[in-house]
Amino acid sequence: MDIQQLQDEFAIRKLAEQYSDAANRVDAGLFRALWTADAEWIIGPPISRQFVGLDNIVTAFDHLLNSWDFFVQLSTSAHIQVTGATATANFYVNEIARSQPDGTNSNYNLARYTDELVKVDGAWLFRKRDYRVLYLDQTPLTGTAFHVR
Repeated sequence: MDIQQLQDEFAIRKLAEQYSDAANRVDAGLFRALWTADAEWIIGPPISRQFVGLDNIVTAFDHLLNSWDFFVQLSTSAHIQVTGATATANFYVNEIARSQPDGTNSNYNLARYTDELVKVDGAWLFRKRDYRVLYLDQTPLTGTAFHVR
């Protein structure tokens, strides 16, 4: 593995971390900066939606994340394959969320993003993110949420 490949893999990991940070803080500006203009965002079951184009993706992000009373996404392990100015990656995430303080519509899951990325003007961006839940628990989460958004 050469230095450029290590730098690319580091930059892609940083991109995924910025994605989680944008989701956790509901930062639409940061979220927008992570995608190509013609990007595609697929969210599998139980949501089962597909969004194409940067504006549609950011609108969906804003709607989805602002519907939660509490939301946290933690990015964990990854597998990244870089080929020149394109890459593929699998990122695994853990999410916990609820829509109401009483625990109504709670969501604890483990999921995988399958990504296609491109390097544009020296920066890695998501061209496609395909999100699939691997495990879902919707037991009411009634704990105390300390909001930091």
